[in-house]
Amino acid sequence: MKTTIDNNSRVFLIHRIGFFTRDYFCNLEDIPVILKTELEPNDQYTISEYWNKKFKRCSKKHLNEMFAANKVDFKI
Repeated sequence: MKTTIDNNSRVFLIHRIGFFTRDYFCNLEDIPVILKTELEPNDQYTISEYWNKKFKRCSKKHLNEMFAANKVDFKI
């Protein structure tokens, strides 16, 4: 899957945990698409936000608040 990163908005890293690790960089609007198409339902993953030149792990509450604030119809 190809995504276009918009540098004017926040960038996220989705890291799949397991035997074959994969990393996906995307914007907030692309997170639901990647979780539905690229990951299996039982895969373990972490979502980190790139902020102040470092990665900060996002909680489910923080992500759901950002989805609601940006009018993205998705809940984790």
